[in-house]
Amino acid sequence: MTIKPYIVERFIAELAVQRVAILTRRVLSSALNRRRNSQISKSDASPVTVADFAVQALLISPLHAAFPNDTFVGEEDAQALRDDPVLAQQVWDLVSSTTLADAAGEAILARPKSIAEMCDTIDLGGRGRGGRTGRFWALDPIDGTASFIKNQQYAVALALVEDGREVLGVLGCPNLLLSPSDPIVRETSVDEHGLGIMLSAVRGHGALMRPILAGDDIALPTRIDRRVSSPKSETVSLENLHFIDSSLSAATLSDKVRELADLAGAPYPGTEIYSSHMRYAALILGSRRHVQVRFPASRRPPWCLWDHAGAQLIYTESGAGKITDLRGRPVDFGTGRDLAGTYGLIAADESIHGKILELVTDMLDKAGDRSPVEA
Repeated sequence: MTIKPYIVERFIAELAVQRVAILTRRVLSSALNRRRNSQISKSDASPVTVADFAVQALLISPLHAAFPNDTFVGEEDAQALRDDPVLAQQVWDLVSSTTLADAAGEAILARPKSIAEMCDTIDLGGRGRGGRTGRFWALDPIDGTASFIKNQQYAVALALVEDGREVLGVLGCPNLLLSPSDPIVRETSVDEHGLGIMLSAVRGHGALMRPILAGDDIALPTRIDRRVSSPKSETVSLENLHFIDSSLSAATLSDKVRELADLAGAPYPGTEIYSSHMRYAALILGSRRHVQVRFPASRRPPWCLWDHAGAQLIYTESGAGKITDLRGRPVDFGTGRDLAGTYGLIAADESIHGKILELVTDMLDKAGDRSPVEA
């Protein structure tokens, strides 16, 4: 009997994401209700701040208990909680009260037992370094905070990186409502009655999609295989590209994407999604024409690893396409907490990726733009 790789890691990760999906929807519902009733006090911490800390604690705790030798790389550290007991209590109230819908699920997932343990757990991610050897989990507690607070699309992202390569990715999309006849990600297509969907993948074993449940059961998945589901008659050309972008992102340059679309003879804008991971979801669930090109904003530090890890693996395992940086190099997840040496991004169907790369290379060369590695 063949044991599927990372089967325990995947189960714990997916169950943990289900639990924090409940948490994020609780926070969002409470914030929207209080805003409507004008009950938000100036002393209240931002709902996003509280939720970010709480999600990081509830993601790391069960993974650390199950895999004590693994390390973590997360966005938050707990110093703000240690400095502010009121904020720490708000986070603890959320961490201690969020549960799956049944006791069996909670018996599987560990959780912090005190505020002090909660802070130490958060710090496992906030002070983690990543690197090129061994195993670490990269996590983004709430990706797309600006859209989260508007009750639009956001994501909970989790990835297992081993020796510098993604081997497992889980992407929770708690607000995402998809139409079976029109699986397009839109900011305002919100699942008001459920918990959205989850995408996941193990390297070499394909990508799956399933609804997020409230209990300890993991819903039966649907396999995502764009090589099969995309019509063979669908020819991808430069002229019919559909660009996934965010004009609101401070980390990328949408004017460059528009310039590229003009050079390709393609329409722009295409689909606007703020959350970095939800843009990957839009690519995974869209058609072969869907592409994403990110030109990094100048004078900004390298992109954070947790904004990309996991979702990229799901994208490639789904057969949706190929990912490189703007110079055609693979994305390197072994450089620490950020993607140092990775210069921008091209995600596109393999049949068109090379042509897009040629256009981008010409744009960069004409502008005298050189990547950090070449500079």
